Amino acid sequence: MRQSEALRQLGLGVRLRTLRENKGMTTRSVGSSLGVSRSSISRTERGLRAPDREEVSALCALFGVTGDEKQELLDRVGESQETSAWLALGDGMSDQLASLLVLEREAAKITCVELALVPGLAQAPDYTRCLMALSDRPPRELERRVAARLGRQAVLSRPDPPHVTFMIDESVLARTFGDTAVLRVQLDHLITLSRRNNVAIRVLPLSMPPHPGLDGSFTLFELADGTAYAFTESQGFAVCLAEPADLKPAVETCKRLDEVALAERESVDLITQAAERLTDG
Repeated sequence: MRQSEALRQLGLGVRLRTLRENKGMTTRSVGSSLGVSRSSISRTERGLRAPDREEVSALCALFGVTGDEKQELLDRVGESQETSAWLALGDGMSDQLASLLVLEREAAKITCVELALVPGLAQAPDYTRCLMALSDRPPRELERRVAARLGRQAVLSRPDPPHVTFMIDESVLARTFGDTAVLRVQLDHLITLSRRNNVAIRVLPLSMPPHPGLDGSFTLFELADGTAYAFTESQGFAVCLAEPADLKPAVETCKRLDEVALAERESVDLITQAAERLTDG
């Protein structure tokens, strides 16, 4: 299965895993009932294997799922309506948007490590618009892409939201892109976000010694069951890692940065000082 296809199946896999657990069944017992291996069921639940409609129908029968709930699960085989809507909105960035949409929706914990920019989930509208204008896109397409990115931020305020940590390099706090007013609003937005119980903003100070985060920006998504995915994008392409061995460097980097980054209160103080300097100037 292609990487993007696997990610689109992640939401369905999470739902199937929840139904299995609610019935008190193991992956082994489910596999035995369907005549498939335990590992096949596990990979389906992790989004690494795409079940067909017949298999999902059989799972629904096994779990006692009927009516609208069954139909909803069957509709999620392949591309869901929600994913398709984001694909249309994302235009040339379809695979990236589809992947991010699913990962952000299903994650219990998100850690964004960013060296050059404010992470997308924490961007203010004009900051996003300024960044996307660098690609010299037509105004209508530009606004569609801005709306797509800002729409993703609803994940921060949904019921039972993920805990999100933004690890931001100190240099980001001074990068104006030629417009100090835009950066000032953005810094104020970061301060506002820091007041959310599920959001932590940690600054990586320029004075700290070299650290593993300097290897590049990425986002680590962790599901409630401990399954993890690492996502990075650059220059119009993206890579998502799902296998434990491939994920290890990202997981270790996040642990190391948690040890050396400024505490939340110190980080907010530094952001406040940067905002005040822009006002004074």
